[in-house]
Amino acid sequence: MAQAATGFSITVPDNWFEIDVHPDTRNGAINTLVTERIAGMPELWEHRTAMVRALRRAARSAHASGAAYCGVMVEGFGGAVLTAGITVSIVDAPNGETGAPAVMRYLKAIPNRGDGTPWRQVEQADLPQVGPVARTRGLEDVVAPDGAGWIRSVLMQTFVPFPGPMSDRVALITGNSPIVQLEAELHDLFDAITSTFRFHTTS
Repeated sequence: MAQAATGFSITVPDNWFEIDVHPDTRNGAINTLVTERIAGMPELWEHRTAMVRALRRAARSAHASGAAYCGVMVEGFGGAVLTAGITVSIVDAPNGETGAPAVMRYLKAIPNRGDGTPWRQVEQADLPQVGPVARTRGLEDVVAPDGAGWIRSVLMQTFVPFPGPMSDRVALITGNSPIVQLEAELHDLFDAITSTFRFHTTS
């Protein structure tokens, strides 16, 4: 008998925030998260407002895209705040096909967006708890959270097919960050986080 997915899990580093994306509760939850985090790290106090703002922006963007999960890194560095995020959204499989080769063919037919020097590579990855999956990674221009223009970002998207009755759907795991100077390091980080993904199933 095929197993049905009852949920999923993914693990982010200890210094990341796992945030509530629901509009009714996210602001209070984010305030509490930031207060708890900086309580033991007073050097982050000067970045508190920027951290709250960045997390709220990430939560709004994640909710607008239909994300079921959102993890965010917000680190103060000198006078700047560095951010990166991982979201998991449950979406229809491209062209109704979930196998890695079929999804890769679909992705390769999509042209790159933006101008200048963005790039995107379509490839197959192997997740320890899942098996072969389709993936894109690159440097792409993505729509800004407020819809005003584009932001050049490090981007990785992994398409994980659901087992069992939801086999026409995929878990879309997206890692992104505007810190383009750390492109290679962020792709490695997103790959490591995505590799922890697993479905929880029942027979």
